[in-house]
Amino acid sequence: MNKIVFLIGSLGGGGAERVTISLANYFSKKGYLITLIAFSKENNNYEINDSVQIKYLPEKKSKISNFKRVLSLKNILKEEKPNVVISLGLGYQFLFFGNLLKKYHFILSERNSPNDFYTTTASKIYTKYCYKRADCVVFQTREAANYYKNIVKKISVVIPNPIKEELPLPYQGVREKRIVAVSRLDPQKNLLLLLKGFEIFSARYPEYILEIYGKGKQREELIKFAKSVSLEDKIIFKGQVDNVHEKILNSTMYISTSNYEGMSNSMLEAMALGLPVICTDCPIGGARAVIKHGTNGLLIQTNNLEDLVKAMFKIVENPEFASQLAQNASRLRTDLSIEKIAPEWEKLINYK
Repeated sequence: MNKIVFLIGSLGGGGAERVTISLANYFSKKGYLITLIAFSKENNNYEINDSVQIKYLPEKKSKISNFKRVLSLKNILKEEKPNVVISLGLGYQFLFFGNLLKKYHFILSERNSPNDFYTTTASKIYTKYCYKRADCVVFQTREAANYYKNIVKKISVVIPNPIKEELPLPYQGVREKRIVAVSRLDPQKNLLLLLKGFEIFSARYPEYILEIYGKGKQREELIKFAKSVSLEDKIIFKGQVDNVHEKILNSTMYISTSNYEGMSNSMLEAMALGLPVICTDCPIGGARAVIKHGTNGLLIQTNNLEDLVKAMFKIVENPEFASQLAQNASRLRTDLSIEKIAPEWEKLINYK
């Protein structure tokens, strides 16, 4: 019986973790023996099948503790004797220092825009080293795969993210006058652009509010901006909530203004919920891979305020158009279901 080990940051939180849990649950239901090696005990809020085994690395307390974490990872893998180890963009420095890449069958995955995300020399070295020595590297888009040279391209596969299971059905009634975003509060997400766009939009449509779901280091800066334009009562920071899909289901539109992105799970989920979606056409092409402009969503130029505001007006001022966008977008819940995406991973797991 195949034994799969997944490396995961925590059992909750980011998009890579969500995809990891979806794959782990899927394969455990199919009879694979699954172990999650988690790097942190924080945010343990995902539902995980009872048959999935979970092991934790020691918490990071200092630079010295990283060596203990490498040793712990090596010992766990030695005990588990996995057929395959899968990591979605996590722990590459541990694989490097632990000299693990030729000891096990590794499937690694790029989860962001490599030209923008890796900002230190060390992170670039770890990543390229690991990709060259992996058995396979999964990319979310062809644009991301093309960033790397031929030695990585030869072992690359493009697989989009699966849509989260058990999403609420698309809303069919009159939508509330709310604009929503689900995002980490980080400069990468360019939420200041969204706030500036809402400022202009609000001058014409003062009855609307903007709700931003998520947490991050930029929270205070964004709140300060909202106050500076006297919109603190209309721009509401909701924090991270467990039932975010129910919260945004009947809103008017969903907006993502990222400067760069992998394939955004929150964007995919908003589309699957049947929301009219506006998204920047940013590197690495994740939005462009699923959004057909004017058919199931609207693509705007990165960091373009005029583009953003025009798209917001277009959705509000053309209800039939917005409804058609939403209807077409909701088809993604079938096109990118875990039942369609996971078998693509299974081919890699069983290929030796």
